[in-house]
Amino acid sequence: MNSTDSRQSSAQVRLLTWLRSQDWLRSAYRALPRSVREGALQLLTRRLRARTRFPRTAAWQAWQTRAAAPAARAVVADPSLPGVNILGYIHGQFGLAEAARGYARALIDNRVPVALRDINLDLPHAWDDHALDAYIDNDVPHPVSIIFVNPDFLDRALQDIGKARLKGHYLIACWFWELETLPDAWLPALELVDEIMVATAFVEQAVRRVTDKPVLRVPMPLGTMEDSGLQRADFGLPEQAFVFLVTFDFSSRMERKNPAAAIRAFRDAFPLERRDVRLLIKSSNGYRFPHWIKQIFDLAEGDDRIILRDDVIDREHLNALQRCCDAYVSLHRAEGFGMGLAECMAIGKPVVATAWSGNMEFMDAESAALVDFTFVPVGEGEYPGGEGQRWADADVAEAASWMRRLADSPASRVALGMAGLEHVKSKLSAPVAAARIIDRLKDLRARPVSDAAGQQHNEVRGLQ
Repeated sequence: MNSTDSRQSSAQVRLLTWLRSQDWLRSAYRALPRSVREGALQLLTRRLRARTRFPRTAAWQAWQTRAAAPAARAVVADPSLPGVNILGYIHGQFGLAEAARGYARALIDNRVPVALRDINLDLPHAWDDHALDAYIDNDVPHPVSIIFVNPDFLDRALQDIGKARLKGHYLIACWFWELETLPDAWLPALELVDEIMVATAFVEQAVRRVTDKPVLRVPMPLGTMEDSGLQRADFGLPEQAFVFLVTFDFSSRMERKNPAAAIRAFRDAFPLERRDVRLLIKSSNGYRFPHWIKQIFDLAEGDDRIILRDDVIDREHLNALQRCCDAYVSLHRAEGFGMGLAECMAIGKPVVATAWSGNMEFMDAESAALVDFTFVPVGEGEYPGGEGQRWADADVAEAASWMRRLADSPASRVALGMAGLEHVKSKLSAPVAAARIIDRLKDLRARPVSDAAGQQHNEVRGLQ
């Protein structure tokens, strides 16, 4: 982008930041229909989005042509296995949607009869993943359902599906939470479900503190990660530099993801004259939060080695981007799981991570560059439901030391990457995750159960 466009997009960010600070304008904006709001936002952020978008080379277009080819035939289910409905944001391009598809794929690949029901609550995310459309069945035909919607939207989701349609179903909710205690606002949702499924011991501990209902821990399954084949040049990355990758969604709160710490660590680790390193901050939905994206621009000011790309890209392109980078960095303050970390470990990339919260489910000091931390209070307004809670503040100096070590020692980074790959393979196996869910479904089929309203029924028995 030329300097004129850069100045114009910066002015756009300042204008949007000012507009966001005006309470009366925010109220008027929220009163507009969603389609009108989105159209206005797209128009106002046109230059900002152009500035932060990945370059689209011919290889991007070639991939789109291949991706448009007819989908592969659905896996034939084993009718002797108990079936399950997966209810969630099946078309969404964000974390909870990825989780729903990940568990669904693990079950499908293990021949479990699976019916998917897409939920669309008009949330501020991209909605263009259709990889599992062959399994969409809005009739929710199986007597057990797993719903991938957190409590703050659960009642709306059930209304979207139709509560009458779910009558008599055994409802398991898969929830993700990033702090040690569930927020009080989530507790009424426990009455809407029969059981809770979690991906990590960290979330399990938070849930068990507030309920006696069954809690099923099933580690997040990592299946085959299809890669679009894009190369560094297609992402605008130099071929010879050592590239650190940070990814996050602004909708998941920048304060929690804490990319600022990664930027500080990078700048502390490598003086400006060190030209063989890059830090790629790949975010999404930043244009919706101009006051936050401005902070990232400000922190990177004067260092052209720090690249900011705010862009929603196909899952296969993201997999290719992870392959093209050399190491992944997450100095998060809290994670319910840590998908980016797990995915990069699964392809042998070394990761630098805060040694606290959900990511400790699948990493240890032998398989990851763990960064020490101190606990700090969650600041006012920094995270919904965070009042009175704590989270981790990563040691930036230690993170900088790890980043230098990885960039300067090929042997160390290869060894750490391979150790991470083997660790994740043992901890996040799709067949193991599927087997755990299948065992629970068989258990439910074998005995009468009570639905969330407390009414005992036998529908789970004998319907398969």
